[in-house]
Amino acid sequence: MKITIFGLAGTGTSTVGKILAEHIGYKSLSTGDIFFRKKAKELGVTLSELHERAKIDPSIDRECDKEMERLGKVENDFVVESRLAWFFIPDSIKIKLDCDFEIRTKRLAERDGLSFDDAKKHIIEREKVDGDRYKKYYNISDTNADGHFNLTIDTTNIPADMVVKKIETFIATRNIKN
Repeated sequence: MKITIFGLAGTGTSTVGKILAEHIGYKSLSTGDIFFRKKAKELGVTLSELHERAKIDPSIDRECDKEMERLGKVENDFVVESRLAWFFIPDSIKIKLDCDFEIRTKRLAERDGLSFDDAKKHIIEREKVDGDRYKKYYNISDTNADGHFNLTIDTTNIPADMVVKKIETFIATRNIKN
């Protein structure tokens, strides 16, 4: 079984992905970990600098996306959190985490040590830039549309362990074997 978890910044994808993978005995993967951090290190730049380069250099996204597609073809029994894994691994169980914008912003500010206003600016900028790239490269108008996913969970008012229980229940009620 392959499980892809999508969510915008601050929805809890990393936390939920790690807990879910541990609960079901799967590998926990993240696009940021398996590609972007590795690529930044190879190039001798910071993660922020790599994201800036990706705005103007499509080869960075393309390389990451090819790796995600390859992973989906050759691996099984993993949970991956990524903005586009659902697109590149079409045979996955596609989970979307959603959350109120103000709560997402507060979470990001706390996690990254930013002011609320700086976190808000960061989220708005990243979502615009990412959305423009996804539209340009893959003709995806709305990566956040519920129709892309098998299950959507609002994480605004529930802790990560409860989100994981909802996902596990969804899998169990669908008789999906791991």
